[in-house]
Amino acid sequence: MIEEKHLEGLTEVKKRLVKAYATSVMGEVRTVEDVIPEDLQRYVELEIAEREIAALTK
Repeated sequence: MIEEKHLEGLTEVKKRLVKAYATSVMGEVRTVEDVIPEDLQRYVELEIAEREIAALTK
């Protein structure tokens, strides 16, 4: 499981939103620019990066 240090300071609801948006972006359903509220965009990018790193290190 991926650590969530990159999501520290977010509420549980925002963490779930970030994870859902990251899944949508990785599945090419949305883009990072589609993420609302905009302040979550950087967290979505971090979540995607964490997932990609985790996949490479398995």
